[in-house]
Amino acid sequence: MSVIEEPILLYRIQTDAHRETILDGIGARLRGGRWNVKGRPMVYTATTPELCFLEYMVHLDGSPLAELPPLILCEIAIPAGSITYLEAHQLPDGWDDPYATPAELPQFAEEQFNRHDALALAVPSAVVPLSPSRNVLIDPLHPLQAACRVIRIVPYLVDPRLPTA
Repeated sequence: MSVIEEPILLYRIQTDAHRETILDGIGARLRGGRWNVKGRPMVYTATTPELCFLEYMVHLDGSPLAELPPLILCEIAIPAGSITYLEAHQLPDGWDDPYATPAELPQFAEEQFNRHDALALAVPSAVVPLSPSRNVLIDPLHPLQAACRVIRIVPYLVDPRLPTA
């Protein structure tokens, strides 16, 4: 009897206006990011909703939370065994610099995707480096992307007690 592995659940917070393109990596392709160059699609997710929110917050550039468009929390299932996990000591120097992303970081990520033939890379958070939660980068160009599923989408309401809300 074969054992069926449960899919891995990941989370993403984004604006509701782009709910039809959750797994396409369009925003990262248009703007680039810490782990991808402009022009290369990437879906930024995390292993926990709270890490998603912290990562989202650091990219607001001072915008008050109360002025954000409606946000959604997306629960995404990806195939078991499709993530390559990287630890901080395996990453290039400066990977966690909050002010300047090393220019070689996107190329490093690309090499890791290719070396491991990975659908996804799990990396520590630059926002909370010692957290056991991980950021997970999904490659929308990988053949297994077709097996990824958005399981659930719920409104993500920002708690008004937060200082910038």
